[in-house]
Amino acid sequence: MKKFLGTMTAIAVAALIATPAMAGTYAAGPLPSEFGGGEIPADPDVFKAIGKASKEGSKLSSGAAKCYSKGAKNVSKGSPSGVDTCINNTKKGVLEKYEAKVSGILAKSPLPPCHDFLADGGLIVGLVKGFNPLIYCQSPSGAFIDQASF
Repeated sequence: MKKFLGTMTAIAVAALIATPAMAGTYAAGPLPSEFGGGEIPADPDVFKAIGKASKEGSKLSSGAAKCYSKGAKNVSKGSPSGVDTCINNTKKGVLEKYEAKVSGILAKSPLPPCHDFLADGGLIVGLVKGFNPLIYCQSPSGAFIDQASF
């Protein structure tokens, strides 16, 4: 389940922050339609910074998925979930780690002004949370046969 959730969130993050692999000479310009829009910046340093920030978004989605998975396991044992602490703890929370890494990237290299990578943290955690009803589904009768689709 964690892999499914991580994969689906990574796809959503990739659609939000497109970073194709560079092959050969650096070529700025519009991305192909498969990316849904966007452009490769003229400055290769900005492009590298975008790639680093995007990677941190992937780490955040994976970390948030682990928080929810561990939280569900805790709840199944009758314990408090611990999800809020796992995500928001000011020292070890996955959101705090993401924000620190992106702030570090911003301090070293410019990121495009058209996108707020720091604001992505809450969006990414929200995307992961949005998959929970699909992951932990239950049919009204408990038999799972009356749910039409996943």
